[in-house]
Amino acid sequence: MKSEMDILTMDERERLCWLRANRLTLIVVGLIWIGMIGWELINHRTPYFLIAMVPVFALVRFISYKIYKSRS
Repeated sequence: MKSEMDILTMDERERLCWLRANRLTLIVVGLIWIGMIGWELINHRTPYFLIAMVPVFALVRFISYKIYKSRS
């Protein structure tokens, strides 16, 4: 299966930059998510959905990793 890096015919340097950009995006989204949880808690509202989704996202990532690892 082709990835977006293959479709864009990236060389190794460009692939590394793409992966670093993806990592930064995940970090930013994670920090915003934590900020949203904090904001809700500060305003005396319990963000059940936001808190519950943290382990769900981790599980999705772990399962995806296992699937990709077994196929390679």
